[in-house]
Parts: sequence; structure tokens; C-alpha cells
Amino acid sequence: MQQIETFVAKFQYCSVIVFLLIVNQVFSQSAGSYVSVSETTKGLRIKGTTGDLFIQQFSPDIFKVQLLKSGQASYDSSACVVLKPQGFTQKINESATKFEIISSKSILEINKNPLRVSLKSGNLTKISEERGIGFGKDSVYFSFKINPEDVFHGTGGRFSEINLNRKVLDFTNTYRGGYYDDGFGLTTGLSQSINLPFIVSSQKYGLLLDGSLPGDMRMYVGAQDSTQLRVEVASTGNWAYYFINGASNDEILQNYTLLTGRQPLPPRWALGYLQSKFGYKNENDAKDVLKKLQNEGFPVDAMILDLYWYGDGTTMGNFDWDKTKWPNSTQMIKDFAASGVQTVLINDPYVTTKSFNYKLADSLNYFAKNANTNRTGQITMWNGTVGLLDIFNPNTQKWVWQKMKALTSQGVSGFWSDKNEPENHPSNFLHANGSANDVHNLYGLAWAKNIYDNYAVDFPEKRVFNLSRSGYIGSQRYGVLPWSGDVLRVWSGLRYQIPMMLHSGFSGLAYMHSDTGGFATSSDQSEKNEELDVRWLQFSTFSPILRSHGLRFSTEPYNLTQPFYSISKRYIKLRYELLPYLYSLAYKNSTTGRPICLTMDYFDLSKANGNIEDQYFFGENLVVAPILIHGMPLRKVILPKGKWFNFWTNKLYNGETNVFENVTIDDIPVYARAGSIMPMAKSAKTSTNLYSTDSLVVRYYQDISVPRNTFTVFHDDGKDAKVLQNMRYELLSFSGKTATDSVQIEATRTQNYAGTLASRSLTYEVINLTSIPKSVSINKQNISVVFRETDFNKDNLAYYDTERKILKVRTQWDCTTTNSLLVLRDGLSVITASEEELNEDNTLNVYPNPSQANTELTFETIIKQTANYELEIYNTAGKSIYKQDLGRISQNESLKHHWNSQNIRGILIIKLTNSLGKVMNKKIIIE
Repeated sequence: MQQIETFVAKFQYCSVIVFLLIVNQVFSQSAGSYVSVSETTKGLRIKGTTGDLFIQQFSPDIFKVQLLKSGQASYDSSACVVLKPQGFTQKINESATKFEIISSKSILEINKNPLRVSLKSGNLTKISEERGIGFGKDSVYFSFKINPEDVFHGTGGRFSEINLNRKVLDFTNTYRGGYYDDGFGLTTGLSQSINLPFIVSSQKYGLLLDGSLPGDMRMYVGAQDSTQLRVEVASTGNWAYYFINGASNDEILQNYTLLTGRQPLPPRWALGYLQSKFGYKNENDAKDVLKKLQNEGFPVDAMILDLYWYGDGTTMGNFDWDKTKWPNSTQMIKDFAASGVQTVLINDPYVTTKSFNYKLADSLNYFAKNANTNRTGQITMWNGTVGLLDIFNPNTQKWVWQKMKALTSQGVSGFWSDKNEPENHPSNFLHANGSANDVHNLYGLAWAKNIYDNYAVDFPEKRVFNLSRSGYIGSQRYGVLPWSGDVLRVWSGLRYQIPMMLHSGFSGLAYMHSDTGGFATSSDQSEKNEELDVRWLQFSTFSPILRSHGLRFSTEPYNLTQPFYSISKRYIKLRYELLPYLYSLAYKNSTTGRPICLTMDYFDLSKANGNIEDQYFFGENLVVAPILIHGMPLRKVILPKGKWFNFWTNKLYNGETNVFENVTIDDIPVYARAGSIMPMAKSAKTSTNLYSTDSLVVRYYQDISVPRNTFTVFHDDGKDAKVLQNMRYELLSFSGKTATDSVQIEATRTQNYAGTLASRSLTYEVINLTSIPKSVSINKQNISVVFRETDFNKDNLAYYDTERKILKVRTQWDCTTTNSLLVLRDGLSVITASEEELNEDNTLNVYPNPSQANTELTFETIIKQTANYELEIYNTAGKSIYKQDLGRISQNESLKHHWNSQNIRGILIIKLTNSLGKVMNKKIIIE
């Protein structure tokens, strides 16, 4: 890891180029007006007066547009796209003014004069070319019309506000050491280590810009003109763009990852607690840390070793153990693995002249060359003079992999690819496929591809673990687990982790995470900041990867003092309890492209939701609101539509409102969606090596507002690289149904494979059961209900917690059948939130009761409190069928109200409420 001398300066932006000088030249190179059209098996070619448009369809919702010179053959623009065009399966409509390519959900419209392309859905134009594509000398220009009110997300690990509208975005992968605030440019959104030219709009489309040589790119998202998205690229490569349509964010990202590849499942241990530091300097150091973690009861799944494993920074590029400091590395790795802990090693693309590999690599032309000398290019960095490995050279790829293969054969479980922007990449360097400026952004992609492809050949049974600081379009298909770089250890550094994580998820990279605790400490800060440590860890517990790391003396949680020590341990253990939920989110990402962490407008598109950048969804069922300010006493949380339970207290809140929670150091605000089903594990007390779904807690946050819901748990061996292709996994479907008089949970195995469990122990937890159950049955067999937790000591027994309003039931599930829990309850308490027999002043009289249909009923009572009153009548489904504001009534005044039941029959519930919160209710029967 690079030593940090300063934390705010010394950053280069190759992309800060005077693009505007080329703009006027570019427009003359666009397609012009329509001349003729021809359709081939490859696509539709529309000849214009100054160029040709070539249009291909990759799916009903994915269209590719290229601008070609007259007579120029079409091209495959890059190595980033894996989906093949399918050809046009539908009729292409032509009129005097336009062409229309109409699929089931999308319309691609091409205006003839001038030639301009638009993406439509029905009569709605989502995005259209403003002046189209244009080429200048070594430059490319794109211009689109957008809705100025749209919200935009994506474009990589963007160190920015959550809404990219009105932003200027650079796309040169750029290392920033010790970042903490956007003091590097005039706008938020300038480049970081991972920049991907893919952006998603709340108008329900995605735009991907794809070039064979990425070059330097700048994008103006409504920043010059609120109605325009303009892009300028300095590149000598071939370019195209893709319109990606969808009716939702799920559909857009499903289409995008279909086009560019989906993330393979990570090894399950990657979702546990990973311990790292800069750095463990020798074998005893690493072993002592792990021993102390385990002895003190912290679950842990990996020890991640920084550069000291091969020596120090001056010997970077050795790719082998420093035997003087790590004399028994093979045995150490075996011992770690025997206790359920994996070993991960850092690797870098630089080789120092002091490395024992430098002379060999130089002689075999494994390095990028200096264009001026045609010899190995040398760079002076913090650790000496180095050469940059040319990862685009097939011989270099083989050499690098042989080093990694040997380590993997030794037992190393994963790699940590650092500095692979590359961090220092002189513009006069030449690679096998082009100049440094042209291929710079492809470097991290190529490095990841080399690891992934060779793993598939030499270790086909193993899943790739590759922490990566950089990447490009399609990196997700090579198993990259990105992290947000060397963030400064301050509160503002923590604050920016949320938008970086969410933008990455919108770019296909679902596993973006941060150095928990922050990486670097500035000279004016103390290393010790236990409040920040705990707040960062609480956030990281509800993020895709939980990994402590940093330059400070101690990153290990056992070094914290109380209460921070106990809080950290509790959260790390909670991470392991959440494994069934988190691993199922990983499966969903691998099969659909949905991110693990989601913006607040992911499911409900609106500008207000799209601007929320300090909270997020952790999967569909949880909303997480980290504490991002020192000493915060109160936290505002914006709850989405529906109802939401406080994850810690089970208190129920209405959605579409702001909640202000009192904050203690113990927890951060987390809310569970009403109706959601949360599977939790009892196993994996020390590492995921012990994880099993043989014993699950199935928590059902039932509420009458959500009559039914489901959650599917994914389970496999956690290791098999081909588990999805070969379907060697289980899917366990848990469905919940809620009515006024009953609650039901059913467990069904919908996908199975040989060798799975025949049975499981299930503990159902029914939240928000507001009255004592009338009966509880498992598979139609009634079971007893106890009211003391100490009596809840065997299967097929129910325990009702009268204070917390939770019912717990433990049972054995024969997984070949459906397991069904049925709870019958008093529907009155569900509808009115109060039980009839518990009202002290329940003197509400209704007559006649019972009565007949089409009868006038009279409601009568003596008012006990002066207040405003409202009368409401419900049926047993909880639906209000009559409501009347009775106005202000004085104490001791007689209330008499008449109502005609018309043709209504059955049991009704009468509820009389006053403005002071008092309730009177009554059941009536109409025969």
C-alpha cells in the first residue's frame, strides 16, 4: 500500500483535457440525413449523407448504435460486452419521416432528416440523440436529450452525491490517497479508482458507452444544459452506445448484466468477517492476531496479508514468501484453514528493480515500454524504481498466473489486487494493445480476467476471491469484489461510502465495500477514535463485504475498550446470523443482476427518494441508516411506502414519513419491511466453515397491511464454482399469509440436489402478534402455548411473549414435504389495536345486535371525555365500510348515531375513536 505523505493533494487527472476545442470539428462527422437503408443478418444499416448508422438488437430491450464511415464495416466495439446480437425478429416499420423497430416493450425510432435515434416505450420518449454520435481526429462525441428532472445513478465507484444529475463526471480510473471530501475539482463526481460509462435514469433506461480503447472521457449530465447529456472522449478506438430499456431498475440491470456478464457467486466465506491491516509483518504477528480473535469469541473467516508477506515495498513483484519472516507459510495456511480461516495475499502490477523477478521480467519483455526508447518504461514511486507489468501481453499473463497458481496450490484462498488503476501510468507508456492513455481503464479488467480465466482451467472447483481496487465494464463477470480505496479515517470519509457503494451496485459491481474504520489517519487526527470505529463497523455489517483494514496501529476489534468492544462483537456475530439472508441476496445478484445494497428510489422511482444518500436498502427487506456524524443524538430516517418495524425493538411505523430515532452508541437505525420474512442462522459461531441451514430462525414481520409475502433462501456447499450451471443447490421458499383472524407460515423446498439435508430444525418467530393466540398448529396438529421462556424447551411447542407481542414456535421440518404453521387469533385486536374486553370504559351499546340485513342500527354511549370523535365500521377482512366524523362532543353528553346496514351480512367491528387516542369498540352480527 502506498505510504501517505499528504492526504488532500498530488492527484493527476489524465482526463482534464480541453475537449471543447474539438467539439466544432466533431459535428461535421455525424451521419447527416437519410439516403437509403439495407438490412443484413448482422443489423440495420442506414446510409446518411455524411455517414452511416448501424443498428443491432441484442434483446427486445437492448439496442446498439454505431456511426460508420461510408463503406466502413461494422465492428465489435470492445471486450466489455459478452452478449451476441440476435438480429431483428420483428418487422421494421418505415414511413416518410422515420423507421421504427418495435419489440414487445421497446421502440427504437430513427428519424430520417436528420438521422437521429430515440428510445421509446409506447408514446413516451425516454432518451434521444440530440446531435448524435460524432468523430473528430482521435476523439468521439455523444449528445443526447434527457429529462432535466430525471435522477441518475451508476458510472462506477463514484465519489459523489447519489444523484448524478447536474454533474460533470470524469472516467479515467484514478487513485486518490486518503480522500475524504471532494476538494479535488469544481464538481462532485470526478474520477475515482473505478469508472464505468454506464448510467441509469429514473426515466427507466440505461445508457452504456462502449469503446475498444476507453481513452479519456468526460460526461456532462445536464451540467452544461439541463436537457442534455453530453460526452467527449479522447480515444483512437471504435465506439458505440447501447440503449437499455426496462420497466424497472431490476429489468434495466438484468439487461445490463445480460449484456456485460453477471457476477459469479463468491465463496461463502467472503461474506464473513475478514481481518486485514497494513500490515502483519511476520508469521507470528498474523498467528497471534488470529489466535486472539478466536480466543475472545470473534467469528473470523480470513486473514488478509498486505505487502510484508513478500518482504516490503522495495521488493514488490517478488510474488513469493519472504522466508525470513514467514518460514512456515504452508503450515500456517493449513492451520488457518483447519480453524475455518482463509489466507488472502496482496498482489501488485509493479515490479521494483530490487525484486528478484525484475531482470527476468525485463529480459522477457513483460513490462510496458517507454514509447521514446522502446525499452522497459521505468517509474519512480514511493518504493523505488519500478516497471509496470503489461497485463495485455499474453506472455506476461502466463507468467503472472504461474506465480498465483503456485500460491493457490499451496493453499492460498484468494488475492487482493491493489494499485491496478494502474496507480501510476505514464502517458508515454506502450502496451501490447495500445498506448497508456487508450488502454488505461482496461488494465484492472484484464488483470481480473487473467485470474478468473486461469482459475477456471487450473482450479475449476474453486470460486474466485479477488479484492480489486479498480475495474471497468464487465469486471463483475470475473468475480471482482471491489473496495473503495484508501479513504481517510474521518467522518466525512465514512459518509461517502454509501453513495460509492450504491453507484457501484447500479454499475454491475454489487460487492463494493470500504476499509472498515478508514485507511489513513491524517497528521491532525488521533489514531484512536473508537466511536468512529464502531459506527463504521455497524455500517459495514450491513454492506456486501465486512473487512477491517487500515494503516493504523490496530484494526482488530478486540483492541477496543468497553462498550465499543462488546458492540463490535455483537455486530460481527449478527453478520453471521444474517448469512441466510445475505447469501440469498448474493444468489439473486448472480442470477438477475440486482445489487445487494440499493438506493432508496430503487423500487419506487421519485426525485425525492433519488436524492437520499445517507440511507439505503440492504436487500429488499431492510432499510439501513448509518450514523455518520460524531455524537449524533437523533437520527432522521425517511421510511419508504408501506409499514416498517424497528429491527431492534419491533416497534411498527407507517411508511412515507420521517422517523426521528434517539440514537445510542449501541445500534444504528435499521428497519424491516412489514410483511417481510427474515431467515437467520444459528450456526457459524466461529466462521462460515461451520455454517449450515440445518437450524434456521424464520422471522415473519407480519402485518395486516401485507396479506402475503415470500422469501427464498439459497443454500449450497459455499465452494463449488459451477453450482449455478449444474443446479447443485437448494431453494427453500418461506411464505407468509396474514388475515385478521389468522397468521400462516409455510416452508417448501422448491429446488433440491443430491446430498442435501433431509430435515431441518425451524424456529418460527411471528412478530406483531397483538393478542394471545387462540390456537397454534403445526401441519394441522394443535400444539401447546407457554408464556414463560424457560418453559419453551422442546419442539412442537409455542411460546408467546406477552410483553414483546412475539410468538415463537420450534419444529422439525421434513424437507420433502411442506411445513405449515397456523396461528388463529382475535381479529378485533388486529383491526382496532385494542381488545374489546380490555377497554375500561367500553360502554358502547349497539342495538339490535344481532340484527338482520337492511336494518337501522343505533350506536349509543355516554361520552367520558370532551374531544372530537369518529365512528368507523370494519368487516373481518379489515376493510373500512363506513366512516363518520361526529365532531366535538362534551363530557357526559349522550351520543346516539344511526346507521342502515343495507345488504351487509356477517361479523362487523364498530370502532369509536376520539382525538385523545381513546378507543371503544364492539363486535356485532348481521344475519
